[in-house]
Amino acid sequence: DALDKDFDSWDEKWQFWSKIINEYSVEYEPSKAMKQLKELLNGKNYFIATSTFGHFFEKAGFDQEKIFNIFGDWTMMQCSSGLNHGIHSDLSTVKRYINGQGEVPKCEDCNSPMELHMPLNAHFFPDEDANTRFRWFLARNQTKKVVVLELGVDPTSPQLLDPMVKLVEQFKD
Repeated sequence: DALDKDFDSWDEKWQFWSKIINEYSVEYEPSKAMKQLKELLNGKNYFIATSTFGHFFEKAGFDQEKIFNIFGDWTMMQCSSGLNHGIHSDLSTVKRYINGQGEVPKCEDCNSPMELHMPLNAHFFPDEDANTRFRWFLARNQTKKVVVLELGVDPTSPQLLDPMVKLVEQFKD
């Protein structure tokens, strides 16, 4: 995986990660399709469970409280110790690295280096709050007609496709 390739130091990782995050997320401009989707959902009850980790829906102005980034969000960071000390924005770290003044961020709880909030290793912690909000959305709407859109998901992504298929099969409306 390119994001977790062999690096000589945490500083080297953050230099690499910062360039990618800046190019693909910080400088991201919502596409015409993303703007149309936002307009389509305007005024409607919705929730987005997404496997994209680039912060695209947030940058397009969708309500952050209605988004669950299942595989994390690379604009966030977590402690590399393997302990769940929460997630925090890494955008100021990215900005400093882009400006040549980067410094490896450290965990406020244990002083371990921070890493991207993505499943790069065995100690990825999904966003529990967003997961809970998604579950509550499903529970509150289980007797209502709900539209499930699977955009960009195909049989080559069973980890994404299968749960949605099972959900739709379980709740016919």
